Amino acid sequence: MSRRISRAIVFLSCAASLIAGVASAQTHDKRVYYTFSGPVEIPGAVLPAGQYMIHLADPDSGRQVLQVQSRDGKKVYSMFFSMPIQRPDTPEVAEVRFMEAPAGVPPAIATVWWIGEKSGRELIYPKDQARRIAKATNTSVLTTAASTTKADEAKTGDLTRVTPSGQDTQIAENAPVAEPVGRSQRGSDDAAPVQMAQNNAPVGTAGRTPVREALPKTASNAPLMLLLGIGFLCGAVAIRFLRTARV
Repeated sequence: MSRRISRAIVFLSCAASLIAGVASAQTHDKRVYYTFSGPVEIPGAVLPAGQYMIHLADPDSGRQVLQVQSRDGKKVYSMFFSMPIQRPDTPEVAEVRFMEAPAGVPPAIATVWWIGEKSGRELIYPKDQARRIAKATNTSVLTTAASTTKADEAKTGDLTRVTPSGQDTQIAENAPVAEPVGRSQRGSDDAAPVQMAQNNAPVGTAGRTPVREALPKTASNAPLMLLLGIGFLCGAVAIRFLRTARV
């Protein structure tokens, strides 16, 4: 075997290993761990302060259902539907965004975002819960047109936004891409417990609970596409080596 052929094989092996490594680093269900220093509201439940895992419950189908579990995955707190939403930038960390709430009221999560993805999910709240949140936060809340009381009833379909006054407003088709609003809470790929903030510091940007700085292993397409390109480039170089060796 010539030296050039050996080099070509090494190139191909390295490219394959690189792509395989990135693929294995992606989390199929986009699980991210969040540490909340105070109560947080989600469709169908209010979470006490603590650490939770948020992930796709249907990664192989519609990718519309989100599930919130305990950090160790042994307890399910809620499973609910969501709607796709777009942002103009690609976030450097996974995060959730909250609706602004008055003092003493648990902030409700509005949207969920993953690292390196412009597409996130907006949570769909049951109608009764959405009315209460909209009134307390003075914000329109995504909900169902039909009357619903449970998270599993709030399926995607006929959706609306309930206003603080309790009125339904039509959801605009082809809504313009906009910057996410509300306080943010970053997530982590590390399920290990971290120290909780003291004195019940508020969640969000101002009172962010410390988390590990490792990037979440969420299913971002950007790094995978980049490394696929590198793999194809290495393959092209290897083929050229092989052709040259035959001359």
